Amino acid sequence: MVHRTLVFLFAAFAVAVLVSFLAEIGWPLDLLAHFQAQYVLAGLLFAVGFAVCRTWSMAALAVCLSLVALVRMGIFDDGRFAASSDAAEPAISVATANLFGSASALDDLIEENTARGFDLMILTELPVPADQGLLDRFKGMLHLAGTPDQALGGRPAAIILSRTEPRSVELIPVGRNPFAITKAVYCGVQAEPCMSVFAVHTLPPFRRDFYLHQADILQKLASEVAKTPGPVLVAGDMNAASWAPLLRQFQETAKVRKAVCGSRWTPTWLAPVPGIGLELDHFFVRNGLAVKNCELGHFNGSDHWPVFAEFTLVEGKPSD
Repeated sequence: MVHRTLVFLFAAFAVAVLVSFLAEIGWPLDLLAHFQAQYVLAGLLFAVGFAVCRTWSMAALAVCLSLVALVRMGIFDDGRFAASSDAAEPAISVATANLFGSASALDDLIEENTARGFDLMILTELPVPADQGLLDRFKGMLHLAGTPDQALGGRPAAIILSRTEPRSVELIPVGRNPFAITKAVYCGVQAEPCMSVFAVHTLPPFRRDFYLHQADILQKLASEVAKTPGPVLVAGDMNAASWAPLLRQFQETAKVRKAVCGSRWTPTWLAPVPGIGLELDHFFVRNGLAVKNCELGHFNGSDHWPVFAEFTLVEGKPSD
């Protein structure tokens, strides 16, 4: 009975792994592509189960499917990931966090900023009220780009807090959402040349309309990033694993590289739950920005853990 149940569950697992190859067709198959890390772990668990039952051929097949999922994550493709640097150049300290409407998550991030002194903070899903004394609460943060009253729970919008006044701010509309992408250009951040920062929050692709909205935002974001000169930083909760088709397409079109925070598959959503968490919050860079360090924060009341990073310009320094 146990073996029969194991075989039945394994058949469902194998179908999910194989059907995920069709994820580029679109929703709902796209959803299957986000869970490659879970497929890796599940395959190994099935292999152990079949080994206990002494069904060696099934154990070997489970290991093979686990390896297939691992390869499809693209974690061995160095071209996808940003260069690291331990250079002495001044670093730009950045945080990104989905607060999930949690006041305690906001308070914790305020304390984190007091301790670290971030240069930039990209925030999504602010608690209500979002715009009352926000800059006053973040020590050293003097400027705000974006619309806090739109970057609330469940809404696809993001804001940027900064110590340096942005040279320009642009809200880039997508479809009927006039606040889909926040773009700000900063000059003189830690003595670096002008840097363009794109902040974004897409809806999770649980429904077809959410998926289409996510696709539209990522397509527009890729187009805007691709034509932007100078160093570029893209950050926020994109509600997609970096190996999912829409985000892979964004990365290829925009010619950006993902910052490695922790490991190449460190989850940021439900991070403490083994085998469940997904990497949904990202930093992407281009034009010489390298990662000095990047790390996951800790649980602070939101289901997303914040991500903290330092970036430095190591090559091709463009002028203002």
